[in-house]
Amino acid sequence: MSSPKNPAIFYGAIVVAVIALALSIYYMIPGYSHILVTHDSTAMHLTHAIGFAAITVVCIIAALVNRPKPASK
Repeated sequence: MSSPKNPAIFYGAIVVAVIALALSIYYMIPGYSHILVTHDSTAMHLTHAIGFAAITVVCIIAALVNRPKPASK
């Protein structure tokens, strides 16, 4: 018995992974005013970067698990 694959989850996970990757890179760059921080908003925030990188990995795994099967002839 196979489980149905939802293409909305596949594409949604890809979108969230790209956004999380961009935010991970954003928090690695010092000198910009970062949001969601409580101290020194212009410093590099390794904790935020690692957190968003972890979200990226989880979303990539979710996309791989839910990828649609190719149409068979």
